[in-house]
Amino acid sequence: MPLSIKHSAATLLYVLPSIGLAFAAIEIFGFDPKLAALGGLIACLLGAEAHAAISRSIERKQVRRELQELTSLAAGLSRDLDDAADKIVEMEERFERETAERMERIFSEIRVIESLVKRLAETRAASAVAAATEAPAIEASAPAEAAYATPESDVPPPAPVRGVEQMDDAELLDAIRRSLETNRVDLYLQPVVSLPQRKVLYYEGLSRLRTDRGELIMPRDYMRVAEPAGMMPAVDNILLFRCIQVVRKLAQRNSKTGVFCNISAFSLLDSDFFPQFIEYMQHNKDLAQQLIFEFSQMTVNGAGPVEQASFEALAALGFRFSMDQVTSLKLNPKMLHDRNFRFIKVSAETLLDGRQMASGDIDAGDLKELLRRNGIQLIVDKVEAEREVVDILDLNVELGQGYLFGEPRPVRESALREDAPALPIAAD
Repeated sequence: MPLSIKHSAATLLYVLPSIGLAFAAIEIFGFDPKLAALGGLIACLLGAEAHAAISRSIERKQVRRELQELTSLAAGLSRDLDDAADKIVEMEERFERETAERMERIFSEIRVIESLVKRLAETRAASAVAAATEAPAIEASAPAEAAYATPESDVPPPAPVRGVEQMDDAELLDAIRRSLETNRVDLYLQPVVSLPQRKVLYYEGLSRLRTDRGELIMPRDYMRVAEPAGMMPAVDNILLFRCIQVVRKLAQRNSKTGVFCNISAFSLLDSDFFPQFIEYMQHNKDLAQQLIFEFSQMTVNGAGPVEQASFEALAALGFRFSMDQVTSLKLNPKMLHDRNFRFIKVSAETLLDGRQMASGDIDAGDLKELLRRNGIQLIVDKVEAEREVVDILDLNVELGQGYLFGEPRPVRESALREDAPALPIAAD
């Protein structure tokens, strides 16, 4: 009800009784009309005063209530402003921290890349010196009439185009060096699936080098000549950079899929490379749950004090390890677990042949359970036929890898950019 109507109704409540009182004084009690009118006026004034007092009391309560509401609102606004200020400060600190971490990560990458470029330059210079020292001997052994050859005979015939299979070690090493210098190193991903569901749980990162003509140089080809030449740290580092990009891209999609990244024994032993490698991983230890470093059984079994120290340095950062290229089931699961190994990859052929072994190897039927008791997961790799899957499932194996579940596929370079929306794998 509007306030004016309320006041009008209240006024009638004391005006009408005052008029009635004046008439009653005249008619009933015989009062003089002037005196009766005066009495009615006094009654009306008293009613008006009471009305005013009541109205002021009501207004005071209303004003007090409104003031309380305004005070409460002001307090809420003050709290919101304080919260906003705290969030702004927190965002500024987080931005500065993330910027500093990102810049430090970039600087560490640059330092590692500079080291690799220096290494490649040194190997190229060493090759040039070796070629220069061999040249006089070749000239001395040439027949004397060659000095009188025509200018046309000084021009060597064009070298035949040779594929990777036809290259000798020197040619292959030069092709590897050129691939590294021109960044023709591709990352391939092969899925590791759950059994029997065949759901992708992990990927293994594999490196492939490309020649000038686009031919692929497989690991079995380049490792044979790259390791003695000290070039494996360069290959490992490029593979590591790409694997980290993949893991971060997967994390953007809230994926918990892990990636296995291979590291050679030569990288663990390299006194120049490995300290920079550890420094770089310190700035990426947030990826420890998704990036798993993989080493061959030969590397693990032949590890000396330097390799052991390298394992411990990576384990101290929280990174887990996997052992692959297992050729013997003579394993020590407890020792491997103590070294932070959490996965072991055994080929389907080795595992299934192990069922008939009578040597001191672990029985294939007991391998999975023995590893599980020591906190290690068994992955059967190189699975290529459905009949092998049946036999593997009989051994209660839960993880598999191989061409049957998916071939290694190259990751597009554009997919590794930060602004790329997804992580597509290039089709064959």
